[in-house]
Amino acid sequence: MTTISSNMVSFLKRVKLSKRHLILIILGLFVLLGTISFLYIRQKQTRSLKGEPRQSQGWGQKPFILSSPAQPPKNKILTYKGFWMPCSFMNDSCQPMNDVNLLKSMGVNIIGIAPNIKINSKGEVKSFPMDYIEKRLNEITRSYYEAGIRVFISPSLDFTEDLNSRSGGEPRPIPKEAAAKPGFLDKYDLIIAELAKLAEKYQVEMFSPMNEPDMQVGLIVASTWGQKILPVIKQSYKGKVLWKVGRAEPSSRNIDFKGYDVIGIDFTAPGGSETQSLAGFPQITSKIINDALTWAKRDGISEVILSEVGVWGGAREFSDSGKATLHKIIFEQGKGKVKGFIILDPPPDQGWSIKNTKSAEEIKTWFTEKLN
Repeated sequence: MTTISSNMVSFLKRVKLSKRHLILIILGLFVLLGTISFLYIRQKQTRSLKGEPRQSQGWGQKPFILSSPAQPPKNKILTYKGFWMPCSFMNDSCQPMNDVNLLKSMGVNIIGIAPNIKINSKGEVKSFPMDYIEKRLNEITRSYYEAGIRVFISPSLDFTEDLNSRSGGEPRPIPKEAAAKPGFLDKYDLIIAELAKLAEKYQVEMFSPMNEPDMQVGLIVASTWGQKILPVIKQSYKGKVLWKVGRAEPSSRNIDFKGYDVIGIDFTAPGGSETQSLAGFPQITSKIINDALTWAKRDGISEVILSEVGVWGGAREFSDSGKATLHKIIFEQGKGKVKGFIILDPPPDQGWSIKNTKSAEEIKTWFTEKLN
């Protein structure tokens, strides 16, 4: 009896000790899981505050489920009539004119978007994850295609030494000494090659390898690079390749446009006195358009469009009527000469909205009544 009792006591002590160990292990697991959950939520909050998209692949996240690509409208376009809406790629509500039904009522048949790519002085780059880019392109093209509106892409290259900084405002040009380095754009080119594949998959109307490269990397580098990247794009993309010129000035005649399908010109009216600026703007606009047509004829390009025109810079200070007159002059000077008019829909950083203005009324009149 004594032996049995002693064994029983020893067994009960071991069981009690095991229960304590078990409770400690369970408590430890709760603490560990709580810590992991806190860090995970904190990381998501940080990314959200930076305005960055979530990675589609990774711990605790499911891959994006994409619907099949939507088909673009089949009707033939005689004149492109649209808006340049650069930040709409990041956020549906970023652009004031993002309402598809509103655009359709205004006679719009195309919009332009700009995926943002950052680059530092070493040529290192950062962009949205490619699967996120495809997700957004899938959503955007479906929304606009179903409304009979086409899409074109012109990536925005933004210089910054801090690749993790938040994007915003006008893209900053690359310092000349950095842009001139051999191979500086090699990593950027890899992203463009992937974007060209997506442009083909989603049948976008036009694809530009960089928005206003003459302004971002300098005219000489831009001209040479434009020829280097062209065959890379055409390996995948079978649509129209656009050279989007940022500075419509005499030196732009030195750009080599050969092999491209479309030359796009971006410009606005000078600032200063509204009366004087608008008085001289018809002549300025006419010369810009005639110069572009001359370059196109020289290099065998079949189409010239006004790829980003409207109000920015000093012209933002014009009156509502003055802004509308600026748009009217662009249409009057370009009608019958250029293939398209892409009007800037000012993002929030521009400090004014085109929505519900006399400019919007003027644009609608031209898009629905006065242009083919």
